[in-house]
Amino acid sequence: MMNNIVTMGLISTLASLFFSCREQVSPLSEDYFKKSGAIYFIPGGNGFERGSRKTVADINSFSVIEGVYARDKDHIYFMGCPQQLVDVKTFQLKNKVPIDQQHVFKFEGFASATSHCSKNQLSVIEKADPETYITLYDELQALSKDKSSYYYHNQRIAVDYATFEVLNKNFVRDKNQLYLATQKTIHPLNYTVDQVHCINREYLILEDKTLLYYEPYQGTGILETKLTSAKQIKSLDEKSLIIDDLVIIRGKPFTYQQVDANSFKILGSSGGNSFWSRDKNHIYYNQQLLVEADPNTFEILKLAVAKDANHIFVGNKIFYGPDVKSFRRVNKSSANYDFEDDLGNKYWYRTNKGQVVLAPVNKK
Repeated sequence: MMNNIVTMGLISTLASLFFSCREQVSPLSEDYFKKSGAIYFIPGGNGFERGSRKTVADINSFSVIEGVYARDKDHIYFMGCPQQLVDVKTFQLKNKVPIDQQHVFKFEGFASATSHCSKNQLSVIEKADPETYITLYDELQALSKDKSSYYYHNQRIAVDYATFEVLNKNFVRDKNQLYLATQKTIHPLNYTVDQVHCINREYLILEDKTLLYYEPYQGTGILETKLTSAKQIKSLDEKSLIIDDLVIIRGKPFTYQQVDANSFKILGSSGGNSFWSRDKNHIYYNQQLLVEADPNTFEILKLAVAKDANHIFVGNKIFYGPDVKSFRRVNKSSANYDFEDDLGNKYWYRTNKGQVVLAPVNKK
């Protein structure tokens, strides 16, 4: 055991000595360094944790372009690897997009300072025009275009160029069709596009009759809600709406159908899931009615823990034991537990198999 510790310490010391005697090539990059008459690619300068690559670059003509891109008289370098498909003389980064006179390039894979250079090669985006190619990531992640085509995840997509538009982060359209933008592709949908109302980054209404929402997780896909009317629309957050008398959470009508839409409010949420909500009559946890909860005295203490004048709630269950009146959340800077009361009860906030529990701190 002691020998292993000594060996690891020696390796660490030698590595530190090796990388300490180096010179950063340019302020344009923290990845390229001169060392012992050679150019090294060291991601972020942290060779001990992230590895390093001794390049074949000519040190006299070597210069950094930006970040992981560099050049010498013979090659363009990406992650310290000479590129095979790139024209050295005309290569440039155009708004951070790698291009040369004839091509737009992409990198697909996992770049690493320790993998073989055959794994760190730029490839060509087929038929993309380098002179007019631009990214549209501020409109839709992974979307780009040139003078004649749109591209999604670097793949040319078959849409009508003149009428194509981004509606929100999930939906796009052209004059012919509505499309769903998934994490991988643009998928055509069988909906007309004559009358489309974009509510926010998540929701669309078609012809004031059909509400659309995309849920990518667990293979759910498109959620469709038929509307009797859409006269008044209120967006509570990106995933929560009130349309006339209908409360919509994550693309579905509120579970408790008698919820009062006019007074409905979201009180606390996490990760897009509505934890606590209320209307003038009731408190709800994950859309479940809490009959015992008093809306007038209800307060959230921490995530799934709340209380009113008479009860402490952990999720949709009443928690018995502490003194309700004095039960409170603790300032974590002064204690290593989460809740306490005036009777000396102390509790940690814990999760067990997805369920929140208040675990008592053992009294001494």
